[in-house]
Amino acid sequence: MIDDTWLHRLSAGEISTLTPATLAELASELFSLRQENALLKQQLATEVKLPYTSASPVCDIEAGYAAGVSDSKEAIRRAGFLIEGDD
Repeated sequence: MIDDTWLHRLSAGEISTLTPATLAELASELFSLRQENALLKQQLATEVKLPYTSASPVCDIEAGYAAGVSDSKEAIRRAGFLIEGDD
């Protein structure tokens, strides 16, 4: 793995010559990071499916469960994830 200090120096123009081995290492690391980025984007785009809750619970247990699901949905949305049914 190429260290951040070296990359910073390269981007600042302090390093002007690259060997074929260094170019290959940069290309390999870039490819790996692009694959990881694509995977993370895919995971973020996957909707979170939560269980159905009744709009009119019939007992305290159901009411508590529905409130917990609603609170969970809100926290998930605030974290930037989609929930099934969101537009």
